[in-house]
Amino acid sequence: MRIDYIKLKNYRQYRNEKIIFADFKKNRPLTIILGANGSGKTNLLNAVTWCLYGKELHIGGKYRGLPIVNTLVLSRLKPKEICHVEVEIQFRDKNEDIIVVKRSVDFQKLENNKYKKVSDPAANMPDGSRLEMLRQIRRDIIPISDPSYIIQQLIPEKINEYFFFDGERLDYYFKEESGKNIEEAVFKISQLELLERVIEHLKAKKRDFLKKSKDLSPNIEKIRDKIDILETSLKNYKESLEKIKIEKNIAEKNEKEISEKLRSNSIPNIKKLEEERIRTEKDLKRLDQHIDTLSDEKFDYLIKEAPSIFSYNAIVRMEKMIDKKKKAKEIPPTIDRTLLENLLEEGRCICGTDISEKNVHRENIERLLKKFSKLSEISVELLEEHTNLRAILDEVRDFRDKQIEYGKKLKKFEEERKEKSKLLTMISEKIGECDIEEIRRLETKLQEYKKAISEAASEIGKREARIEQTEKSIIKLEEDLKEELSKEERYRQLRKICSFCDDCLDAANKIINDIMEEIRKEIEDKTRKQFLDLIWKKETYKDVKIDDHYTISVLDQAKRESMGTLGAGEREALALSFMAALNSVSGFDVPIIIDTPLARISREPKKNIAENLPNYFEGKQVTLLVTEEEYTSEVRERLSKSIGREYRIEFKELEEGCESRVMQYGE
Repeated sequence: MRIDYIKLKNYRQYRNEKIIFADFKKNRPLTIILGANGSGKTNLLNAVTWCLYGKELHIGGKYRGLPIVNTLVLSRLKPKEICHVEVEIQFRDKNEDIIVVKRSVDFQKLENNKYKKVSDPAANMPDGSRLEMLRQIRRDIIPISDPSYIIQQLIPEKINEYFFFDGERLDYYFKEESGKNIEEAVFKISQLELLERVIEHLKAKKRDFLKKSKDLSPNIEKIRDKIDILETSLKNYKESLEKIKIEKNIAEKNEKEISEKLRSNSIPNIKKLEEERIRTEKDLKRLDQHIDTLSDEKFDYLIKEAPSIFSYNAIVRMEKMIDKKKKAKEIPPTIDRTLLENLLEEGRCICGTDISEKNVHRENIERLLKKFSKLSEISVELLEEHTNLRAILDEVRDFRDKQIEYGKKLKKFEEERKEKSKLLTMISEKIGECDIEEIRRLETKLQEYKKAISEAASEIGKREARIEQTEKSIIKLEEDLKEELSKEERYRQLRKICSFCDDCLDAANKIINDIMEEIRKEIEDKTRKQFLDLIWKKETYKDVKIDDHYTISVLDQAKRESMGTLGAGEREALALSFMAALNSVSGFDVPIIIDTPLARISREPKKNIAENLPNYFEGKQVTLLVTEEEYTSEVRERLSKSIGREYRIEFKELEEGCESRVMQYGE
């Protein structure tokens, strides 16, 4: 599927614009839209999500709270006059059939330059907007009665972020909760919610059977009621967890926007302080990773050595006993027992003497055989263990030195972390002491968002711990329920029903796990290939792994973890590779729109990414919303073979409002 055009009428900065997109079937799938920050690039992305879902999913702080109506048009209206806002998108599917989606809303100007949304009798959406869809079926163009449903089938809102995304937010997947982020991404893209609904339906049916069953024992009723309570709690915990995650994401976005404002302001000292703060926060994250890794290593080493330490005295005594036997030459035996037994059995000595009958020679061999003790029989094992015991004792003797070494390293990192934390506090105080009110206000808001992020992270951890504990409690109660139902024959039918439900639940969960694992491996393979093609340090990085817990790792030539040492550009390359991999396994034929894909990437990496980017979204229509810093002459040259349409945004800011025009590049 591709976009033919987007029409924008009085939407945000755009008064009356039509953008025609590249036709990827002509081997030129790229549409480039160049614009300065604040000119309206991101609002083109918002226009798409508003048209489809009635939500501006990429709205910045500058526009949050403002009406979507063009302020220039609104300011020029007379009181009571109406301004019509409309976004129309024409798609074309793989059969070349047309799908037109149009969303509109009206605003009325009031006195004192105020405004209100006009109530439209034809509005069919919860936000008061009107959503229309026309679809070509064969040669006929017909209106669709339920456009929201069709949109969700074509481009589901819950996975829109894998098709319409902000390049600067790609790094989100590789933050401290990367495993959870990636697992959620894989789950969404796999469209496994249907199976989740099946699971919830089966659980509900099982509860219904238990509730409707009569003459249950008090114990069964008690267990059933406990399960009901815990299931309700589990649902509430999960809902509150999702709410907190959304709040955290919003706070992180707001924090970033304020940080950008501080960094891009015209006061040199404030700009320098904010850049230093960003560097210091990165250093703190790096130190936290080192401290966590080292603490885990220290704990693992302690667990590994604990049995040897507790058994130290016994190991020493055993080692001394074996050593004493060796010195007394009791072990190893000077002759092989099996050899003597074979000689007696065969009746002939190795020298040829006949010992088949009782004689002095046979008696001598029998006497040697009697000298073998139990200790002699296991002498080989004892000697092997002697070597092992010495190795264990050497490790135990090194234990204290290694613990001291771990302690020194941790102390060094913690002291460095303490200094970095002091520096952060000092930076915040200096910015907060600025004599410009707007700077002080921004710093206050920034600290509020940082606090909100920290508190949300703590709450997320608590909720996840509660969810895990509640799930374990439910599993235990389910086992208790089975046991109670098995005690009496009268529960035979109910037992069969519950058992059938459990078998279905197990099967559904297995299918989910199998699909997740299959897709995880496919995404790992595609991310690895694309990242290693994209990266410019060909001899440094050798592999990309996504483990069973969905934690992503980048390995160097010595197979060492290098995720923490990736630069901003390298992380962006990894994120683009990951996003392209997710997109390719989604199964949805949807055009790709990327806002600021090369924002944090330096010159050489930009050229390499530009060279390879069209290949990663092969068979897809791709639109890049770029700044001049991203769209250098070298980048443009490398993309030129794939560019079908090329535009620039001309932005004007007037006293009454602002306006953006989309012009052909070069005009």
